[in-house]
Amino acid sequence: MKRTVPAHIITAALSVFFLLAIAGCASIAGVDEEPSDAPPYPTSPYDKYVEGKPNLDPRAQGGFYIWREGNMWHVRVVEKANQPGVLSPVWPIITGKISLESAVVTNVRKVNVPPLDDIRYRRDNITFRFEMRESVARQVAGFDFKALPSSIDYCLTLEVFVDSTPRPGIVHLGSFMHIPETLPLRICLRSFDR
Repeated sequence: MKRTVPAHIITAALSVFFLLAIAGCASIAGVDEEPSDAPPYPTSPYDKYVEGKPNLDPRAQGGFYIWREGNMWHVRVVEKANQPGVLSPVWPIITGKISLESAVVTNVRKVNVPPLDDIRYRRDNITFRFEMRESVARQVAGFDFKALPSSIDYCLTLEVFVDSTPRPGIVHLGSFMHIPETLPLRICLRSFDR
């Protein structure tokens, strides 16, 4: 005797098979997602760390300081105030570069920069050289500049060297003077001008 499968069972089985096939295709091909306002770069804490002027006097611990207020950036270099004098004709030289992506450098202003130090800028970068000579010790020197973004988001890459060696330990970011783990440091953030 030949048995036949009722039509409703065949329909249910085909429906389950069809649903499994669709779910399998969706997991293989991926599901269409709504466009996001999230930035096109990995989120890093450094975009928040660079906000605000340092909350302590930089002369207390010396080093390299960078912070932003909106799209205005501030860079300062200072020798530690309590550092004992060193009887040496060779003084440390701090050099580096700040590069911008999707933004241009504008409104560059030097602050207490001695004649032998050097700050140069082009459309999308600034290079600097500070000699930590005894004659300018304990004086805060540096520069300010504005980043003029060409889109909603832009990135800044910071390189700092002491005597040609990367030294993240002397770099202090923002109001809480956070010290980055490595250099060069790439910071991507949202523009305040758009």
